[in-house]
Amino acid sequence: MNTMSPIHAAREYVLEAVQKPALASALPDSIKFKIRSAGIWVSRFRRVGDLFVYLKRFNGSTQDGLSDEMRALGLQTFEDIVDPFERQFTDWVGDRFRASDFVIGETYSSHDILIFAGLYDTRTEGMLVIESGGHPTAVVIRATLSGGKYDNAWLEQGRRLKYYLKSITQKGVVQFGEHFKPNAAVLNVPGLPVLAFVRQTEDDQFVYAGVFSHKQIHREPDGTKWFELALASSDDAVTDAGYVQRELQDGVVQASMRPRQERLARLANASKKPKTIRTVSTAYVRNPDVVAEVLFRAEGECEGCRKPAPFVSKATGDPYLEVHHITPLAQGGDDTVDNAWALCPNCHREKHFG
Repeated sequence: MNTMSPIHAAREYVLEAVQKPALASALPDSIKFKIRSAGIWVSRFRRVGDLFVYLKRFNGSTQDGLSDEMRALGLQTFEDIVDPFERQFTDWVGDRFRASDFVIGETYSSHDILIFAGLYDTRTEGMLVIESGGHPTAVVIRATLSGGKYDNAWLEQGRRLKYYLKSITQKGVVQFGEHFKPNAAVLNVPGLPVLAFVRQTEDDQFVYAGVFSHKQIHREPDGTKWFELALASSDDAVTDAGYVQRELQDGVVQASMRPRQERLARLANASKKPKTIRTVSTAYVRNPDVVAEVLFRAEGECEGCRKPAPFVSKATGDPYLEVHHITPLAQGGDDTVDNAWALCPNCHREKHFG
C-alpha cells in the first residue's frame, strides 16, 4: 500500500523522470551542475501546486540550450513533464502555499519564502514584490536585526518595525531610490500588505512576524531611508480569497433563510460600496442580502436567456443561478440589487468572456 504524501510522490516523480536519468547520463558536468541546483529547489517544495508552478517556468527559450542537449541524449526535461505531471497530480496542482498559511511566530527558511514569492534565486535581496495582473498586491520583507547590511530594528517589539528601503550601490555611492520597484510599491499603493519575516542574525532562520502596513518614511541626513511599519489590524490582514468566497456563500444561505422583509430593511440601509480586504489579489466582501434578493427576484429563471435554472443546488435546494454585477465592482460598480442579474452558468460565462 502506497502511503506516500502527494508532495513526496510529486518530488519523487520529478526525480525519477528527469533528475536521476540526467545525472547518470553523458551530459557535461556544467549541465549536471544545473540539474543538481534545480534538484535542491525541488526537494524544498511543501505543496504540489508550488512545484507545478516551478516546473512550468522552464521552457526552451530560457534554458540556454540545456533542453536541446538533454533531448539529444533521449532524456526528458522539466518542460517535457509538465503535462503528464498535471495529469498525474490533477487533484493537487491547485494546492499552493498562501499568505494565510504563514503562522506568526513560526520559523521559515529562505527557500520557503522565495517559493511563496515565485522566485528561485537565494541571491535575491530582502524585499520581494508579489504581483497579480502586473500590479503589486503585497510586499515580502526579510529583516536581519544584527550583523546585516543595515540596522533594521524593532521600534516596539512585535508591533512597529524599522526597515531600510531597498538600495543599490553605484560607483561607491549608496542610493535609496524611492522609485525602485519594491520601495515604490510600499510608498504608492495605499494599505499594501507587507509580510514581515524577521531574524536576529544571518545564522538564524526567519520568524514570521505578521502583516504590517507602511506608516511613514524616514529620510536621514546621511542619505539613508527607512520605513516605519506597524502591525496591521485584522481588517488589513492578508486573507485567502477562497475563504472570502466561502464566507459569501455561507452568508447567502443565511440571508435566504431569513424573512424577506428583514432582508429588504437591511438593504435599505446597506452601503452601496463593498468593503475590500487584501488577499494576494483584491477581493470584495459582497453583501449576501444582495445575492439572496436577486435570486428571489429571478424565481428560478435565468435573467439572461429566460430559461429555467439548469439544476438544483445541493447546498440550498434551490434552482442554481449565479449573481453577476452588470457594472463590475472592479470598475466602480455598486453592490446593489439594481446592478445585478441572476444568470445561468452559460450566460454568466458569456457576460465575462463572450
